Amino acid sequence: MSAFSIVRAASHEAAAKLFERHPHFTIFPGDAVEIMPIMPIPGA
Repeated sequence: MSAFSIVRAASHEAAAKLFERHPHFTIFPGDAVEIMPIMPIPGA
């Protein structure tokens, strides 16, 4: 099972910081977040 979320941040590092100490990682130890750039969203 997987899911994704789109977040807007100034940099990869800033995006990763949004997930530091996120409760999901205490409930599901060993899970990870992959940060990757995406194409601009039209109209956003």
